[in-house]
Amino acid sequence: MDNKEELIKEIAKLIESDPNATPMELNMLEFLSEDDLISVLKNLYKSKETRSEQNEEWFQELCTK
Repeated sequence: MDNKEELIKEIAKLIESDPNATPMELNMLEFLSEDDLISVLKNLYKSKETRSEQNEEWFQELCTK
């Protein structure tokens, strides 16, 4: 399996786990360059990190009530 395929699979997993991710046709990712795929992946990880921080803040707030 080449690196682009691995990147696309990882992107697909992150999109599935992110309720706020912009829906996209995953087969369109094949037309992106490897650098573009890496950029998409970085943005998805950043979004996941932000969601985790927001969930932690919400949980802490809930526990203090």
